[in-house]
Amino acid sequence: MSAAVSTLLVLLLAVQGGGSAPLRKSDLVRLISGSVMAPAELAQLVWRNCLTFDPTDRDRNDFRALGADAALLAAVDDCARRVAAQRAPPRQPPPPPPSSRVAGARSGFVSGGGQRGNVGALLPRALVFEARDSAGTALSRQAVAFTGINARIQPAAASTDAAGQARVGVTLGERAGAATVIASIGVIERQVAFNVAAGPAAQLVVMCGEASVATRFVIRPDTVITLRVSAQDGFANPTPLLGLRAAVADARIFRVLSVAQDSVAGVVALKPDQPGTTSLAVIANGMRQYLTVTVPPRAAPGKVDCR
Repeated sequence: MSAAVSTLLVLLLAVQGGGSAPLRKSDLVRLISGSVMAPAELAQLVWRNCLTFDPTDRDRNDFRALGADAALLAAVDDCARRVAAQRAPPRQPPPPPPSSRVAGARSGFVSGGGQRGNVGALLPRALVFEARDSAGTALSRQAVAFTGINARIQPAAASTDAAGQARVGVTLGERAGAATVIASIGVIERQVAFNVAAGPAAQLVVMCGEASVATRFVIRPDTVITLRVSAQDGFANPTPLLGLRAAVADARIFRVLSVAQDSVAGVVALKPDQPGTTSLAVIANGMRQYLTVTVPPRAAPGKVDCR
């Protein structure tokens, strides 16, 4: 007796003995080509035991070439669908629409409102919205949508838990002042406010007249000009001005006559003395801004202008 025939007999005995182990590809090939089982019996075996492999189109063509009939191929396809369904992750039901039982008088923000933070900061405590019916009973699985004004909300929508609460994180926007979050559940809307503070000073702004001075400017001789200085955070929000000073590299060309400031802005007065070019350092809030200043030999009479 050949080894192939012996293996086939062992397989048949296992099948006839009621075995339920899935069939390997090699087992199915032997059974199709062995011609010792009726086609209907073989199809029933595949349907009952299923397979250990995912049949490809090439596998189906090979089975057909070995003599598999339509019933057997249908059993193979049915097995493949059942295996794929078992491997697929369970589908989560979508959250139901907001219940008509949600009562506006009983629902709203219960925690996290009124916090204060710097622009662009994630607030330390979550914002919590609670949904209840008119009797005060917590309502779970209610979809709540959140909208931020000068704020970003994560996630933008959430479902209430068993306690009727939905929690979201709030990142403040880039504008100092106020931020608002609006929660919508069906036709009900509730809102809560936050205080947004400017961030630490990140840049100095120097104005000469109505123009902002970036790196260099020209001033007319025989006059006094006034520079206005302020501080801004990284989002261009005004911040308190601290410790304003000014220093000139060559005091023969122009002098710093005075420096004055309050908590919002400062003023630096300059007096040109002779033609030339030198640098001016404006210092405040631990930062320095260097400007190149030129005093021309002569200028037409008229108002001072920084060019």
